[in-house]
Amino acid sequence: MKSKIVLSLAAVLGIIGSAGGEAGAEVVRLPGHEQSITTPDGWNITVGHRDEVVNRVVPLNGIGSTREVFATNQAFGELGGSGTPLAGVVLKTGYHLGCAVNITGVTLGATVSAGISPGIVITPSIPMPTVGANIGPSLSVAPSFSVALAPGQVVDLPLGEKVLAGPEAFITNRDAHVKIDGCVGHASIRSYAIIAAKSAAADDSVAVYGNPVTV
Repeated sequence: MKSKIVLSLAAVLGIIGSAGGEAGAEVVRLPGHEQSITTPDGWNITVGHRDEVVNRVVPLNGIGSTREVFATNQAFGELGGSGTPLAGVVLKTGYHLGCAVNITGVTLGATVSAGISPGIVITPSIPMPTVGANIGPSLSVAPSFSVALAPGQVVDLPLGEKVLAGPEAFITNRDAHVKIDGCVGHASIRSYAIIAAKSAAADDSVAVYGNPVTV
């Protein structure tokens, strides 16, 4: 029994050690994306992101099962055309994080909140609606966002949400600290930007996604 335990521990340490050996400081610059649609009642909505940079760094704790990056990205939304009266237009941005083997926790160094809603849901509020694109249990944590996942799952990490008060809006994150703990396999992140409009006649949305980056 003792030999089996020693072998199992050695295997785990080997996986963690090999993951740590691949880690290193590296700056990755990514292309932007943009997409526009016209709602059924005539509004033109555009969403995009640009100036995305991911700085992959050696984890501060020196453990191969931890991944740390500093992410910079600017999401933008635009509204044009005309249609039935609008109840609100919301821009939302963030990252999807995934690990092939195991994720025990994910932390973002910013104040965020998340709720249950697969896909996009516009929830009416006063004076404007809000939009969510989250998975997992409902959370509201400050100053960190944390969630526990089973192996092979993907988590949504929201970085900002803004109501369009005029024809355009921007959400810029500069060197946002994103950390993945407990991942002993392949891990990657992918940015997203979503704009959703709610009018008297139609609810509509459009999204863009950045290129996945291995971390």
